[in-house]
Amino acid sequence: MTPVPGRWPNPLELLFPSLCALCTTPLDGVKAVCTPCLETLVPTGLGPWLDEAAVREGLDEVWSAFWYDEAMQSLIHLLKYNGHRRVGGRLSEAVFHQLEGEFPWDRFHTLVPVPLHRTRRRERGYNQSTVLARTLGELSDLPVSERLVLRHRWTQSQTGLSVQERRTNVGGSFRATGPGDGRKVLLVDDILTTGATASACAQALKAVGFGEVAVLTVATPLKEK
Repeated sequence: MTPVPGRWPNPLELLFPSLCALCTTPLDGVKAVCTPCLETLVPTGLGPWLDEAAVREGLDEVWSAFWYDEAMQSLIHLLKYNGHRRVGGRLSEAVFHQLEGEFPWDRFHTLVPVPLHRTRRRERGYNQSTVLARTLGELSDLPVSERLVLRHRWTQSQTGLSVQERRTNVGGSFRATGPGDGRKVLLVDDILTTGATASACAQALKAVGFGEVAVLTVATPLKEK
């Protein structure tokens, strides 16, 4: 491992170099995922979209950078359930560069990570959407407002629920802090399946006066849009 100029190498890094989370190739520094593995992620090429089946009330626009395939599933699972926060940073970098020149960053006033209920956040130790939003904020020069929307009601996991069940499950579970003064908000999340959670957040934001609300996710399930 090549030492970073001006920094003594950590002895643990020399003995136990970091490995790519997908292919276990040794890495320099703290990248978490090697560039060749990131390059295997499949872009959606969708641009802004709204699925006909999505629960989209309140959402003005949806962006998803990559398809949720097997490699992406592994990375997001590591981020959400295995404590690999650095994977989140690398995914955000991949999203930013994939959408470079296409995504209208300057249209928004702030980034808002889709919140977890405090109980789930305590269990996990962090909110994966906040990890993603912080890196995107650094790259886009947009502020991150972590407490603009709170999840004040516990809900069951959305996994396995139908579109209508997802809508009912998260309906009314978010509360936003106003006044919004017409500001434009970009929600950030890991996956968008039906849009129920993002739509519930958008409704809460618009109820206190925020203007346009869009959502940007790392991935969306591989299906015809």
